[in-house]
Amino acid sequence: MKSKKLIIGLAIVFICAFLYFENNNIVVTKQIIASKKLPKSFDGFKIVQVSDLHSKIFGKDNKTLTKKIREEKPDIVVITGDFIDRRRYDEEKSMTLIRGLNNEFPIYYVTGNHEGWSGKFTSLEKKLLDSGVIVMRNTSHKISRGSDSITIAGIDDPAFEAKQHEKEEKLKDITSRRIKEAIKKDDKNFKVLLTHRPENFDIYAKNNIDLSLAGHAHGGQVRLPFVGGLLAPNQGWFPKLTQGVHTMGDSHLIVSRGLGNSIVPLRIFNRPELVVVSLKAK
Repeated sequence: MKSKKLIIGLAIVFICAFLYFENNNIVVTKQIIASKKLPKSFDGFKIVQVSDLHSKIFGKDNKTLTKKIREEKPDIVVITGDFIDRRRYDEEKSMTLIRGLNNEFPIYYVTGNHEGWSGKFTSLEKKLLDSGVIVMRNTSHKISRGSDSITIAGIDDPAFEAKQHEKEEKLKDITSRRIKEAIKKDDKNFKVLLTHRPENFDIYAKNNIDLSLAGHAHGGQVRLPFVGGLLAPNQGWFPKLTQGVHTMGDSHLIVSRGLGNSIVPLRIFNRPELVVVSLKAK
């Protein structure tokens, strides 16, 4: 009887330790995107992508996360939505990441569905802008090196305009319209799009985006060996776009598994992810 209790006790300890590790130990995933359109002066340009933080804290005041970002020595840091969680809204927890980076890198930010549905983004946006963050709301910027430049664009999540559980056709229409608003027709630069939703990859490719960075899918929340992600918003069961690099013609999409959790509180075989993208001139 005692041995049975001991085995049960050890099993509980093991499961708790496993779940803690799976949800708090950040993995850094490095990706390389090569393009003929990329100017040689941007060869090696490095982007760190933070996605779906949902106000989660890694170490006191997010020091563990900021340390990992610093170690990569990026040219820019991008945040691709769901920086806060609408169900457990806490701006200050999220802002510890921004303050911890001390303006060491340019930070570009786009919204996710949680910012839209929270109804409180005006307050968070002001804090981000006051901290020097470049909040991109259907806008684009040129990043220059000498006489060369690339374009970085960012679009608002459709949640600012559409209701929850809106039909996918309407969400895609909103996304398409916002890309056209953000990027000029005659822009021939290598283009990086910051967006929240990976399921609209076909629209990004159709609009000649060279590289799109997205999150939203949380890696499928639970990842099964030989299967992949189990469930993702707007993609349903066994979604295809949950992590890694995807290609459609000359257009690339990188999907971050994200860092935090929302309605489902646990990740399984799906550690929090910080994505590091290096651009390569062919």
